[in-house]
Order: sequence, then C-alpha cells, then structure tokens
Amino acid sequence: MSDHVPVAPADCAMSAVSEPFWQGLAAGRLVLPFCAACRRPFFFPRRWCPTCWSADVTWTDAGGGGTLYARCQVDVPFDGRPAEEIPYSVALVDLDEGVRIPGRLRRADAALPIGERVVLDFAPDPAAALPVWRRA
Repeated sequence: MSDHVPVAPADCAMSAVSEPFWQGLAAGRLVLPFCAACRRPFFFPRRWCPTCWSADVTWTDAGGGGTLYARCQVDVPFDGRPAEEIPYSVALVDLDEGVRIPGRLRRADAALPIGERVVLDFAPDPAAALPVWRRA
C-alpha cells in the first residue's frame, strides 16, 4: 500500500478564478490569492478580498509550513474510490502566512495530534493530484 493516495481535484473546484492556484500546484509551488489593498493572503481563491472587498487581487508564494488545525479520518468509500485507498485523513492546516487550507495527511501521519507542525508535500504528478501534508 502506497503512503500517498493520489487525489484529483474536483472539477467544481477548478475555475478561471482559481486557475493560478492549480497552475502553481502543477509547477510544484503553493500560491495563495493576495490582496494588494490590505496586504493579506487569503484562501479560497475568489475575485474579491474577503477582508476589505478590494478587487486588487494578485498571487503570492507560500512557504508550505503550518500547524495542523483539524483532521478527520475517512473510513467509508463514498466517491468511487477503491477500497485500498481507504482509510485516509483529511486535514485543515493553518499556514504560517495566516491562511487555513484543506488537504490530506500522508498515511504515515494520519494520526498526528492537533497542533503538530506540518509541511506540504507535492504529489509525484502535482498536475493530476492534490498535495498532502506530512509531519515537519
């Protein structure tokens, strides 16, 4: 059983607004939307800053380090996943940049305690699979 379960992004998650995020992942970079007006990164990608409502949104590189905020183990296949991919752990991570983003934990790190430091790992083919988090 592989330590990495590839997860293709959902079609509904891809749009013209989020395209730089997905292109960044494909290039092995984590990029976040950044408000040029209030100078804050945010997530999820959208046309306006959720803090000041400015439309002056650009993109900035993120370091990929953070703290595990929450995790949940998925034990039942519900979206057509093969049984060998179950269980897997879904995570919310507070990035060092102050943004909370979702992801998955590597199988070896599926039981990490909340508050543990994690770093982003990119899938072998980041254009076809979402990145995962691992213990720092």
